[in-house]
Amino acid sequence: MYLRACSACWLVVLTLCLVAACASKSSSITTSAALEPIDFYPLRTGNAWSYDVDTGEASTTLAVTRVEAFDGSIAEVRTANAVVRYEVLPDGIRVPPTDAWLIRVPLRRGATWQGPGGRSAELVSTDVVADTPAGRFEGCVEVREVGGKLDLEIRTIYCPGVGPVSVTSTMRSKVSERVLTVSARLRGYSVSARTSDP
Repeated sequence: MYLRACSACWLVVLTLCLVAACASKSSSITTSAALEPIDFYPLRTGNAWSYDVDTGEASTTLAVTRVEAFDGSIAEVRTANAVVRYEVLPDGIRVPPTDAWLIRVPLRRGATWQGPGGRSAELVSTDVVADTPAGRFEGCVEVREVGGKLDLEIRTIYCPGVGPVSVTSTMRSKVSERVLTVSARLRGYSVSARTSDP
């Protein structure tokens, strides 16, 4: 039962933090200081990502996320049967109607903001190199979220021109003191150029 509940938690986390499909590339783009939050999560219609999700079972599962619509302000992102709306603002990517953000300015180490699910978020690094099944990505940022109703720790690595390439969620059971870690690593992606908005 505990694993089933945690798997359900992971689906919520994945829906909030990720997005499906094919292509393999390497990314090496200038420092995050010259980039905007939308560069780290390009929410344009048709953009898609796929992830290998490791729940601690013998084999990984595939998670696919796609931007179904983007009108220049609001993006509708589907993962499985769930659709989440994000608002793209100059300050970052907000989860309406709350004042929670996935990523926001300033894009510098130590910046903090309110994250989804009642968690607090901090940008912990701006020079991450991420190795994934989809390739190696440089100039990435890492956001750490902690707390909330489920008392989770979520670490997300966003890479410029690509999006989230790695998400690791850790939950500690207060009853059994067990620790469950679920991780997702980018398998493939299809992302259009920013100039094609919306």
